[in-house]
Amino acid sequence: MLYASTFLMRDHRVANLDAHLARLREETSFDPGMVDEVRTQLREAGNGIYRPLVRVGSTTVTVELHPSIMPAEEITVDAEGILDQRRHPTRKGPDFGWQIRHLNMLRHSGSDAGMLIDQRGNVISGVFSAILFLREGTVNISAHPRASDSITLDAALEMLTDAGLSVVEHPEGLTMPQLRGNETWFLNSVEGVRKVTGWREYGSVLAPRNLNPPRMGAPTHREINQRMWELAGEI
Repeated sequence: MLYASTFLMRDHRVANLDAHLARLREETSFDPGMVDEVRTQLREAGNGIYRPLVRVGSTTVTVELHPSIMPAEEITVDAEGILDQRRHPTRKGPDFGWQIRHLNMLRHSGSDAGMLIDQRGNVISGVFSAILFLREGTVNISAHPRASDSITLDAALEMLTDAGLSVVEHPEGLTMPQLRGNETWFLNSVEGVRKVTGWREYGSVLAPRNLNPPRMGAPTHREINQRMWELAGEI
């Protein structure tokens, strides 16, 4: 498998649809009609909530339609961190199985998500998510060389900068004190934007250290999600 894309589809609508289709066109350039075929297969799903999985091989594309539910917008994250052993960290797809296994283990232990860390312990990203934290009118993101692009992060950053926040990139990744001491969001195309309300550590769940920081004009994670669905494109 060369590429995999998964996202949430609600009543035939997908948040940030144009960006997903643009990426799919790049990955399926071997067959210019493939994107239309994928859209046709997605339309075969009835109304309701689905998590499509689109897999692209060297010459083939498959579409799986998995019934789903709307995700929770607040989450508990495992604070330990997982050493990032992805072979192709900036590509979506080749390490899908490795990521799924670790996500399932995290959920079995009671966490909703976890973090990938490098050899120095710096946080690269979530297992399947981009991460940001808000602090004093800035939105802080990982620019670690092993961090992959995120359509949902890009859309959220546009909304946050429109609200007057400035973006700060951290080339070496993020640190746990930064994440635990500020409002932290996990972002991906399946679960949208989720706020961390608990950190699981040694069997206990601890609240973030700064529960109600000044927003400095920043919209909430719930407002970002709502806006993304208001702008969602129809398959």
